[in-house]
Amino acid sequence: MENETSSVYGTLSSGVRLYCRRTERKIAHLAFLFDIGSRDELAREHGMAHYIEHCLFKGTRSRRPYHILARLEDVGGEINAFTTKENICLHGSFRPGYLGRAMELFADIAFATTYPSREIEKEKDVVADEIHSYLESPDELIFEQVEELVFARNPLGRTILGTEETLRRFTREDILAFLRRCFSPQRMLICFSGDVPPERVREEAEKYLARYPQIFSRPILALGRKTPAEYHPLQQEKEMDIHQCHAILAAPSFSATHEKNAAMALLTNVLGGAPMSARLNLSLRERYALAYSVEAFYTAYSDTGISGVYFATDEDTLERSLEITYRELRRLREEPLGTLQLHKAKRQLCGQLAIASENELSSLLSVGRSYLQTGRADTFEQACARVEAVTALQLQQLACEVFSPERLTTLLFKRKKR
Repeated sequence: MENETSSVYGTLSSGVRLYCRRTERKIAHLAFLFDIGSRDELAREHGMAHYIEHCLFKGTRSRRPYHILARLEDVGGEINAFTTKENICLHGSFRPGYLGRAMELFADIAFATTYPSREIEKEKDVVADEIHSYLESPDELIFEQVEELVFARNPLGRTILGTEETLRRFTREDILAFLRRCFSPQRMLICFSGDVPPERVREEAEKYLARYPQIFSRPILALGRKTPAEYHPLQQEKEMDIHQCHAILAAPSFSATHEKNAAMALLTNVLGGAPMSARLNLSLRERYALAYSVEAFYTAYSDTGISGVYFATDEDTLERSLEITYRELRRLREEPLGTLQLHKAKRQLCGQLAIASENELSSLLSVGRSYLQTGRADTFEQACARVEAVTALQLQQLACEVFSPERLTTLLFKRKKR
């Protein structure tokens, strides 16, 4: 969440947006956020955004891979990157006095990476290992595969990592074609948090981005993102070589900008959020000891969202666990929260938001994604005010809208018969 008293948001001469938050912490954080992700890939490019994230560290016009990694590590800093369905992010942490070093490095990586053929071919083995590891992690795999069902026939439903088959076909020319089609300065945001005046952050950004005028003069092409089409719930079971059964129930919900997203976050927390007193935690885990891993989730994208419930349990307790889960969903649809229950739920969620805001890097990236999507971000007070405005009737109506049995897609991973 944004810190209203010390935050500055604006646009650089290149068209890139800049968000600065001044703090008095010993560590500063810098992120280059790109509004480009796996949902922007063509079918033949499945996994390209994630592959590019890996290849960003494989050499620039002035640096070899080792020198990229050592530039911040030599002064005690860190650098990393990640890919989501809607973003690629390069981020780092360092002492504030090294802002110029970090800004120059990030600009070099983002705009002068050469994608040397030998290095990017080697990196395919690393990414392939990541894909294989992911396929052997049912608790992660099930979340990706349920989105394939909920967002069927839409790029949003495809996995971020892609497949080894598509990965092995990628060439340097494919990478450059993807970037030419998807990148524009208007789809980029620089985020900074640290004990540096915002004016100086802006000066450093202007100085180092000015080295790449050809990048920022490219024509802006539409991404062509398509909102998922009409939804049809599905039920699917898969047999796998696993110890426990994994179950997920999910349905489309609300985008990051939807007026109901605060209520959806509150409902999710009541059902199976972090508190051990959440309903599914109390029933499946504490009362009946049927599952150790259980959670409700809500993922908001720019134009849609997905909500649901996940748990892992033994094969002989799967049906009982499903029965209890459906019962808890029915309670939310049929019984409005009482006054004290609603007050407690709001207090819990606002407290969790406060704790989350203390993780400076995570908070900065959250604000950055919000600015990319909407051009604004809530302060902590604004976020809590939206939570406080939710009524018990709204939560009940939301449960009926999202968690009605006929709307739920069900995906089960069961043990392979021996």
